Amino acid sequence: MIKYFLSLSLLLLGTSLIAQEAVQDQGLELSKTITPADLEAHLTFLADDLLEGRETGLRGQHLAALYLATQFQKMGLEPGNKGSYYLDYQLMKSDVKAIEMRMGKKDYQYKKDFFTFGGHGVPESLKGEVVFAGYGISKEGYDNLAEMDVTDKIVVLMAGSPKSQAPKRLRGQIYGWIARARALKEKGAKAALMILPQQGFDRLNAYAKPSSIVNISDGDEKGFPLFYLSPEMGDALLFTAKTTVAAQKTALEQDAAVKPLIFKKLKFAYKASVNREKLTASNVLGFIEGTDKKEEIVIITAHMDHIGKNDKEVFNGADDDGSGTAALLEIAEAFSKAIAAGQRPRRSILIMPVSGEEKGLWGSAYYTDHPVFPLENTVVDLNIDMIGRSDDKYAQTADSSNYVYLIGADRISQELHDLSEATNSKYTQLTLDYTYNAEDDPNNYYERSDHYHFAEKGIPIIFYFSGTHKDYHRATDTIEKINFEKMAKVTQLVFLTAWEIANREERLK
Repeated sequence: MIKYFLSLSLLLLGTSLIAQEAVQDQGLELSKTITPADLEAHLTFLADDLLEGRETGLRGQHLAALYLATQFQKMGLEPGNKGSYYLDYQLMKSDVKAIEMRMGKKDYQYKKDFFTFGGHGVPESLKGEVVFAGYGISKEGYDNLAEMDVTDKIVVLMAGSPKSQAPKRLRGQIYGWIARARALKEKGAKAALMILPQQGFDRLNAYAKPSSIVNISDGDEKGFPLFYLSPEMGDALLFTAKTTVAAQKTALEQDAAVKPLIFKKLKFAYKASVNREKLTASNVLGFIEGTDKKEEIVIITAHMDHIGKNDKEVFNGADDDGSGTAALLEIAEAFSKAIAAGQRPRRSILIMPVSGEEKGLWGSAYYTDHPVFPLENTVVDLNIDMIGRSDDKYAQTADSSNYVYLIGADRISQELHDLSEATNSKYTQLTLDYTYNAEDDPNNYYERSDHYHFAEKGIPIIFYFSGTHKDYHRATDTIEKINFEKMAKVTQLVFLTAWEIANREERLK
């Protein structure tokens, strides 16, 4: 009798393994439908001048969303939001018609001496006491704001970070404006003036424009005004307190406590003429219902938005992140072909191009704050951002097409990391580079794309990324520079990883 049950158990196990291998083989065949030609066809539309740089909330981003929703419908994906392909959130756009800033007797010119852009409010007037807050960093281990009262004040701060502090101690988006502006706003500050080094000022100013878009989806229509100053204007400002940017950087290397500056002779004046308009931005949700484990959700994301256009140039963002968005469409089509072949995945799949990434991860934040499907049922987020090019590390190598940077796979689920490694080893054999996964990596990419809001909620993630290049955030990020063979290989890896996760017996630990 024991021998009988043992034989039966082995038979059932063998049958199960055969069935599992059949599902895996099906995934491999489906991955072959992801082709360079199809990716190029999608990206040709997404990176066209017609879409005006796909700036969040504007015409081009809505055209991208319409294209994505239409493709999902054509492929047979269900609307992911209660009968709609769209998950909307609200914005406020401010167009600056005229802007003046004066210190003492000197007038400073917009775009020559200062600028503003992105997710900041643009006030019509600005008055208040001016205080200096060093780097404006408020983080455990290095806090410039610990002893400061910034309530109703205009806060002057410097870009960058102190060299003496290890990047690991300064986790978060503290090198840019997002976390600093948020911290100052939470402490009641009225506005901020950030002094940039010349190289940073020139580069950011190149695609700044006299408009501002603020996320008001949760009722905050004020935003937080943040102006960027040239180093010359910054030194002129600090000169009224008898100091310079260089002197303050030296002082803050050793001591995070900012010594109060007295701006005795500073007469700061600002006024602007601003037209305001409410806008809507959208994420697009294409849904595939699973079979026996349909309550569990595998989410695959990429951001459809880019940084728009200015008077002279359109920033098409072919790689950032037209490449990831086109990849989503090919992954969606592979899953739709699985259904047509009678091989519906066990878990449900939500394919979600999001908007607002370039403004501060708005679309993914809105979804995780207003989830359509319960976050506790969300198994993983696989996020794709910039997979169409090779960076300097790989561009000159003989095999520059066969790599991808993976970030975050082992941060929450070691099992996800192991599954990812095994999938790549079995099917795609790409070089998986974990350089940017190091917790002390100064680029901190782990917190800089849409997967991060899922990770904050404790959901396992993988961020697929090919690194930056000289065309990053420039009008020269165009389609003729995309390596579609490389893009197809990475897209196949993402699909096969999602396929494995969707069809395995156990949920990821």
